[in-house]
Amino acid sequence: MSTNKLELAERENGSAIVIEIRGELTVASSTERVLDKVRKNLEAGRRLLLINMAQCRRVDSSGIGELVTALVTSARHDANLHLTNVPQQIRGLLKMTNVHKAFQIFDTEEAALAAAASASVSGPPAAA
Repeated sequence: MSTNKLELAERENGSAIVIEIRGELTVASSTERVLDKVRKNLEAGRRLLLINMAQCRRVDSSGIGELVTALVTSARHDANLHLTNVPQQIRGLLKMTNVHKAFQIFDTEEAALAAAASASVSGPPAAA
């Protein structure tokens, strides 16, 4: 894999679609490829998307912007998008830019699935 290459893999895990980011999510490697995968899954009716970043080596401001756009797009489709397996270096960047507050970030896919399952069991909050 070259230093600025981005590879995406997609698979199912329980009720979720998992999009694995491999390589670098940067201006040099990405032209809304993650967002395109998210949109395709939303159009197919998927409502739980996990972005697994375990093999993501680097993210720049363009990559952060793409993740935020994917999150907003998911919310507009009444879907949930969560980040999983975020490397410490990238997690630090998300905190430094304050973007981490927008996302639900889980250590593992299983933790994200468990949280989604408990949220669907309890349902939305009751209206006042």
